[in-house]
Amino acid sequence: MKITMIKSAIGIVREDGSQTLTYESGIEYNSQGKWQDEIFKGFIDMGMAHEVGGNAGPTETKKTVQPKKTKK
Repeated sequence: MKITMIKSAIGIVREDGSQTLTYESGIEYNSQGKWQDEIFKGFIDMGMAHEVGGNAGPTETKKTVQPKKTKK
């Protein structure tokens, strides 16, 4: 799983939890196992990160309008 941080946050970087890191905003991180996927999902659920290719917001939000049919 890949994420891009929106806000900086502190999280563990080793599976046993013995080392922490500040995950900085604007930087992309790759998970190194299932344990880190759970950490990343927590960041996503809290609104602190976006999954790359996953839950990123839409690029186009404008609704397309269908042309009206004219009466003859």
